[in-house]
Amino acid sequence: MLKYKYVIALAIFFVAIGLVGDHCWIKRIEQRKEIAQLKSEIEKEIKTFNDDKEQLEKLKTNPEAVKRIAHERYYMKTEAEDIFVIEDE
Repeated sequence: MLKYKYVIALAIFFVAIGLVGDHCWIKRIEQRKEIAQLKSEIEKEIKTFNDDKEQLEKLKTNPEAVKRIAHERYYMKTEAEDIFVIEDE
């Protein structure tokens, strides 16, 4: 048993380093999952940004788009029309 004391000590050391502390394997796995989640959120936000940017360009160049947005989002109407708002619950 004494001739393997260095091997046992090194094994205990590597297990302790791998399971305890700021750089342990468990925390690294959790951090990788969090990174993957954050990357998916970034992709979603980039898509939303690009969609909003495209819609803004349409609003700057097309008066019909402004009219449509005013009708759909803000329930604005012209003189000759009535708007009925129906909400689904």
